[in-house]
Amino acid sequence: MKYRIAKVISYVTVVPVVAFITILLSFIYRTRCFSSTGWFVYSIIFLTIIPILAYPVHRIVPALRKGGRNSERKLAFIFAVVSYVLGTLLTFVFGAPIIVKKIFMAYLLSGIFLSFVNKGLKIKASGHACGVSGPITLLVNILGIQMIWLFLLMPVVYWSRINLGRHNIVELILGTFIGIVSTLVAVSIV
Repeated sequence: MKYRIAKVISYVTVVPVVAFITILLSFIYRTRCFSSTGWFVYSIIFLTIIPILAYPVHRIVPALRKGGRNSERKLAFIFAVVSYVLGTLLTFVFGAPIIVKKIFMAYLLSGIFLSFVNKGLKIKASGHACGVSGPITLLVNILGIQMIWLFLLMPVVYWSRINLGRHNIVELILGTFIGIVSTLVAVSIV
């Protein structure tokens, strides 16, 4: 039972799902800042739909399926990076509202910082922790300090990842730190 609960938490806190919730809350509470529902839909497409497409693509393509979980993770990473880079570039090309630029920059920089630590420095940091702490930081920036309570979700993420055997506490804390710092950098430069 404990394993199943941890698995559900893991699925709910996967980056594209958290991105959807972040965009939705931002849109609900700051609709006027999006200028139109078009930017809301745009954000959902580039930060949720395209990245999550990696999972069905992995299941459909036999050569990818043979690679197992590692292959799936790599494909999800590629889909996310391409989507974040393209989505962010287009926000500047088409003059997206500042809130949309902040959201995209936060996701792009989180991905860059996490990649640098994991691939460049060869230190394993939790993508789940980064993918939850960054959006919480973003929501605090966009919606105000009253959203700080969302950080109470971090122990739940930690519990899930530890119980699934995916990370230890140091990797989770490092992922959390990367999510917060990269998001603070992103919102300060946009």
